[in-house]
Amino acid sequence: MRKPLTALDVIRGIDFDVKPERWLAGCPFENLDIRPGRIILIGAPPGAGKTTLAVQLVTSVLEHQTDLRCVIGNVELSPRSLVDKILASKAGVPVDGIQDHELADDERAAVDAVAVDHADMLGRLSFIESPFTIKNIANAMKEVQARFAVIDYVQRFTNDSDKDARTQLDKLMGNVRLLANANPSTCLIVVSSVSRQTGKTGSTYSGTNLASFRGSAELEFGADDAYLLDADDSGTATLRCLKKRFGRKIDTPLRFNGPLQQFTLGDALDGFDSAPEPKQKRKGSA
Repeated sequence: MRKPLTALDVIRGIDFDVKPERWLAGCPFENLDIRPGRIILIGAPPGAGKTTLAVQLVTSVLEHQTDLRCVIGNVELSPRSLVDKILASKAGVPVDGIQDHELADDERAAVDAVAVDHADMLGRLSFIESPFTIKNIANAMKEVQARFAVIDYVQRFTNDSDKDARTQLDKLMGNVRLLANANPSTCLIVVSSVSRQTGKTGSTYSGTNLASFRGSAELEFGADDAYLLDADDSGTATLRCLKKRFGRKIDTPLRFNGPLQQFTLGDALDGFDSAPEPKQKRKGSA
C-alpha cells in the first residue's frame, strides 16, 4: 500500500521559481482564469449567446497560445454553423450574409482573408460529431493532441433515456473532472442550460443564480468557476461570476453585436440610470 502524502511532501514538491501555466484570453475575457486543470461552467437562457461567447473565447485563447489545440463538441450546431460565427466575428461581416452566400465584393474579400490571416488558429480548432459523449471528446483530444475542449451543452451529452437524467449528469461531471486532471492536464469549458425561476409573475429567466444550472447540483459543485450570461435585446450583457474556487469573483460587462456574432467589453454602468426623473410637485405645494 502506498504511503499517504503529507502536507510537507506537497510543499517540498513546489517550485516557486517556475510560474504556473495560465492561458491568456484577451479582451474582453481577461477576468477569466483559463488554465490547465480547470473546469469553467457557463450558463445562460436560450438565445442569450452562450455558444457564441464560448466560440469567441476559444478562438481568442488559441490566438494567444500558438501551441494550443482545442476540440469543440456542440450538440445543436454543425461545424459549418460554428465556423460561420467565427467568420462573421473575424471578418466583420454579418453572419446572415455568410450563411446565405450573399456577400458584397468587399465582404467576400474580408471573409476570404480570414482563412489566410487566421489559418494557424483555425487549423488547431477541431470539432466532434455524434456520438456526443465525454469518451468521444477525450478520444478526439488525444488524436489531435488537444488540451482544451468545449462541451456544449452538457445536458445533451447525457442522452441515455433508460437512466435518470440527474444520475447521468452526476456521472458525466465526474468524468469531466477526470478528463480535466488528465496528464497533461486540460481545461474544459462546460456550457449549460439554465432553469426558469418561478415567481409571482409566473415562470421567467430573471433572477437566475448558482442553483439555476439545469439538471444537477453536481454542475456547480464540480466546476471551479461558474458564470451566468445575462443579456437583453439592446445588446447589453453581463458575464456574472457566481463561483470562483480560487480567487475573487469579478463580473464582466459586455456588449453583444448579433449580426457580427461578437462580444466586446462593455461598461459597468450600461443599463444603469443614475439620474431618475424628478418627482412631480403636488398641486398647491411650494
